[in-house]
Amino acid sequence: MSFIWLMGGLKPDHKTIAEFRRKNKKALKKLLKLCAQVCIKLNLVAGNVLFVDGTKIKANASINRTHDKAYYEKQLEALDRRIDELLDECEAVDVEEEGSPSFVAMPEELKKTETLREKVKKALEICEREGKTTVNLTDPDCAVMKSVQGSHPSYNVQSVVDDEHGLIVHVDAVSDANDLNQFARQIESANELFEKPCDIACADA
Repeated sequence: MSFIWLMGGLKPDHKTIAEFRRKNKKALKKLLKLCAQVCIKLNLVAGNVLFVDGTKIKANASINRTHDKAYYEKQLEALDRRIDELLDECEAVDVEEEGSPSFVAMPEELKKTETLREKVKKALEICEREGKTTVNLTDPDCAVMKSVQGSHPSYNVQSVVDDEHGLIVHVDAVSDANDLNQFARQIESANELFEKPCDIACADA
């Protein structure tokens, strides 16, 4: 309620919040780092023992929108063909038919098809650049992960917590399904806040 009051009564939905996070990821990391540094100055964070754990959080995306490179290649070919067909149809429409339902519908379908084509092209670029086997068309940053609730497009949220008062000193959302390659990375990022090395503890995700 405090945040709603600060924003003058605005109530952004989950999509708006997710988009804000995506666009301001670096700034949010910097903000958390500054907050942790304030806690250090107030002796709320000791920096002697750190705990690291990962939590699976479902993304706002359907698993049915997750496909492999071969699927996207076929879809891209089909979309290119459909775009060519729509362009031919638009050219074939006589000027006298302007204002008819068919004349209005074709440009709208063309726009939607071109937008979808850009999304599919982006998914293929991610497959090539990052070596991913599958990419979700709605949220390319997430990955399919297993949890007690089943397999869903998710994020693996890594939290580094200080032992003194249980305050979070570092957090990161990654697309790795397990924590094997995250432990050292997250500790190193957290240790940037401290001038001394910390004892570390690991909790299984």
